[in-house]
Amino acid sequence: MKKLVLAIVSILGASLLSTQANSASFDCKKAATWVEKTICKSPELSKLDDAMAKKYKQNLTNTFDYEDSEILKGNMIIDQRLWLKFQRNTCKETECLIREYKEYIEDKNYYGVAWNFPDELSRSDLPSKNEFGKFSQTFKTSIYNSETNRNDPQEVTNTLSIYSVANKPYLSIIEGTLFFTNFHTCDVGDNIATWSQNHWVINDDGQDEILELRLYPAPYKGKTQLLLKDIDDQFRSGRCGVRGYFDGIVLERE
Repeated sequence: MKKLVLAIVSILGASLLSTQANSASFDCKKAATWVEKTICKSPELSKLDDAMAKKYKQNLTNTFDYEDSEILKGNMIIDQRLWLKFQRNTCKETECLIREYKEYIEDKNYYGVAWNFPDELSRSDLPSKNEFGKFSQTFKTSIYNSETNRNDPQEVTNTLSIYSVANKPYLSIIEGTLFFTNFHTCDVGDNIATWSQNHWVINDDGQDEILELRLYPAPYKGKTQLLLKDIDDQFRSGRCGVRGYFDGIVLERE
């Protein structure tokens, strides 16, 4: 009988150690959302979440090596919040979460996500009506005035429209104009985009590499916002030249 009790205690102890080894970076007792509960139930996702948290902490620590460390740290905190809100928390499947975590941890992007049989997708695989529409962002920039030799303030608006395609709910047509901070513009017009788990994907196959722009929709105070992710900054470079950046721009649905 004593041997049986000892065996049970040993098994329980090993189980507890295993649970701790696979624990997520947050308190699973307080998990409230589907994403948090899914992470806590999955040993693989728990490990990925812990690895993500360690990398984020290390990246914050590394900013102290730079002269403008406070600015870098602030930008890194903003980027982390954007990743959580638009990329991780919009996933509805375990596969989506694994991809987002691996891309974050490995600094590697998995290109060309596509459906083999798009006509057989279930309703849960498809974008909702809030993932379509007109999105915009107004901000202030400055333009050099040759007559006064000064930079004059100017208000400009980034716009992107996502149109549905008849009988193809997994496709959209995207067009719009984006302004760089130096007032140069980039025309994003008449692109076919494919819905991929939690974002729209525009692919351009260049001569040497794939150009990919992702658009991540996420709910915000009753509306929908849209995060632009220019993978490796290649889409902007291939389409509009090296004039500025639009990776990380957030627009709101009108």
